[in-house]
Order: sequence, then C-alpha cells, then structure tokens
Amino acid sequence: LNIELGLDNLSGANHVFCQHFTLYVLIALAVFIVGETFGLWFVRNKLTISPDRLSAALWAYQFALLSLCSVLLGIVFNSAIIAHEQMGVYSYIGIFEGCSRLAVAYLISISPIDRLISYAFLLFCFSLVVQLMYYFYCRKKYAECRLHFVWDKPLLKKTFSIVGYNGLGTAVYAINDQGINVLLNIFFGPVVNAARAVSFQISNAVSNFTRNFYTAVTPQITKSYAKGDMAYLMSLFYKSSKFAFFLFWALCVPIALCIDQILALWLKQVPTYTNIFTLWIFGYALINVLNNPILTIALAVGKLRNYMLIGSAVFLMVFPLSYISLKLGYSPVSVFVILFGVRLCYLFVVLRILKGYIDYRIRDYLKKVIFPILQVAVLSLLINFVLRSVIPDTLALMFVFILLSLVVTGACVWGLGLSAEERHSLLSLVKQKMVRL
Repeated sequence: LNIELGLDNLSGANHVFCQHFTLYVLIALAVFIVGETFGLWFVRNKLTISPDRLSAALWAYQFALLSLCSVLLGIVFNSAIIAHEQMGVYSYIGIFEGCSRLAVAYLISISPIDRLISYAFLLFCFSLVVQLMYYFYCRKKYAECRLHFVWDKPLLKKTFSIVGYNGLGTAVYAINDQGINVLLNIFFGPVVNAARAVSFQISNAVSNFTRNFYTAVTPQITKSYAKGDMAYLMSLFYKSSKFAFFLFWALCVPIALCIDQILALWLKQVPTYTNIFTLWIFGYALINVLNNPILTIALAVGKLRNYMLIGSAVFLMVFPLSYISLKLGYSPVSVFVILFGVRLCYLFVVLRILKGYIDYRIRDYLKKVIFPILQVAVLSLLINFVLRSVIPDTLALMFVFILLSLVVTGACVWGLGLSAEERHSLLSLVKQKMVRL
C-alpha cells in the first residue's frame, strides 16, 4: 500500500487494499477454525489449569480468539492510516485504547461476574471498538478504502510470497513466545507464568513509546525505497535504529535500577523471578528495536525468502534450547538468557542477509549505529548506577532519581550518541517549534 501511494497510484492502492482485505478475511477464518479445534483441545488437555478455573479459562480463551480475529480484520484499515502518515489520528486512537485498558482495570474490580471472564470480555469489546474506529475513519477519509471484492491471481501470488514468508517469521515468533510460556507452565506452574506476564507488561508499556516512534518512520522507509531514493533510505535506516534505541534505553535504565521498588509499589505480592525476568526481557526488547528497520526494508524490497528462512531457522532455536535447559534442571531465568543470546545472533544474521537486498556496508552500520549506542549505554549505565547507589531508597527520592536518570542519559545521548549534523538539526527543530509557540 505504501508503494502504490508513493507512486501516486490511487486505483492501484484501492486494488491492493481490497485484495488484502479479502486475504485477511480468509486468514481470520483459518485462525478461528484452528483456534476452535486444535487450540481448544490444547487448552483443555495440555495446559496446567486448576479444575475449578478451567471454565473461566475457556471463556477467556474464546474472547481472546475473537479479539485476535477482530484485529486481523482491522489490519488493512490500521495500515491505511499509517501509510498516509496520519499519526495524530493513530495517536488519538492509541490514547483511547490505553484509557480503555485503564477502564477495564476498574470495571473488573466491580464486576459481579468472574474477573477473568470479565477481563477477557471487556478487552474483546474495546478491541472491537478500536477496529471499528479505524474502519469508519478510513472509509470516510481515504478513497482507496472503498471495499469491493477483488481476486487478482498475479497480485495474490506476489502477496502470498510476502505474507507467506512473513507468516513463517510470525509463526516462529509465536512458537518462541507462547512456547516458552507453555514450557514454564509445564516445568514450574502458573506462578512463574505470572512473573513472566508481569515482566512483559512492564516491557510492553515501555516499548509502546518506541513502537509509536517507529510507526511514524515506517512509511518513509518504504516510500523512499519505492522512489529509488537510496541515500534517504540509508539515512532513515541508521537514524531510526539509533534514535529508537536511545528512546527505549532512556526509559529502561531508571526502571531497571528501581525495579524492586516499582514492583513492591505496584503489586501486593510480587511473583518470584519477576525482577530478573524484567531485566532480561528489557535486553531482548532492546535488540528487537534494532531489528525493526531491517525488517521494514526487507518488506519494502519484497524479497523475504532468505530473510525469513535463514532468520527464522536461527530464531527458532530458542524453543529447543529452552526445553533442553529446563530439562537439565536449570532455573527459569535460563530461558530468557537463551532468548536474549539467540536474538542477538539473529540481528547479525539478518544484517548480513540485508546486504543482498540493498547496497550498504556492515562497517558503516557498526560505525553509525552500534558504536554510538555502546558508548551511550556504557557511560549512562555507569553514572546512573553510581547515582542509584548513593540515593536513599525512599519513594520520593526514587522519583528524583528517575528524573536525574533521564537527564544523565539525555546528556550522554547528546554528547556521544548524536553527530554534529544531528545536534544541529535537533536544535533547528526546537527553535522552529519555539517560534511557532
């Protein structure tokens, strides 16, 4: 869709939009069928669930499946907003989604129905509302979002090549993500699952900031490739990788150094391993931040075969290695160490694969992205660690430390992470904003 809009081909964009909506209807139908057969059997027979909670778990599963199907049907409308770079609308709907989750947190506390069932049902309702908001906005604003049936075999062949390989990568991600959850459930029970869930909630809350930042960059990367502007493409590649990492790092450091206090403040009972899980998940998420621009370029080029086959083969090693480590009696922390290590290897594998798609040097990537990142990370972590060790563990001073940490990390980014050109551009942007005010 980005490519067609980048070429100002409105009829082509409508053709692509309608064909992909048809495709996602089929995908949602397939997901629903698999979920109601194999998925339901697996929940009933393989997961460790207390018998008195099985009924609630099954209701939650059903609502989760419906939520997934609604999200699948809304993908094309969400994509249209991003392709048009209407980030204000995207942000407003995102704010509504965040507020709706807060509303869910309150409503389940007063619901007369089982809280797990209420939670799953309310999340499904709000998910459906969000997808309908995307639908009505796109239908009103964008001419290419007028739906009609399209079945274009050549386009489908091209689409299935991209969706098929991308689906393979997504499947591997799901196997690792949910597979690890199942392994932890089998070997350690629901308590460790709870620790992992809390850790991922913290990570996801922080990741949303960088995810929204990168969502704004994605259309520009795709359109610059479609127009053949490789100089701008490479500039976006290096800068978006670096800036997204810095943004995530600035948020991670104070949370990581105050993790025990934050967990104690947030939860009445903190599940064992939650703090150490969170730290390793932060490390994994930081590697993921660097992978986002690489995947976007591969999708723009459309040559996903090597990227997904080789990359997925590497990343798939997480599940068997995790199983072996748990079978040998290692602690659940070993799973997250493996996840981090394999993802790091994956990053350098896909960087090498990317050389076959676009003309760039890995040496330039190391110089413009990795080295500035390492300099900022090492120095800011050392200074923040010293600060944390000398500031007393009180609630008020914890917030003081968090503010100081953001200042320290920002100063390190300014001094070591940005080039002279980037500092000049940032100052010019700030001056322009101040003049407008």
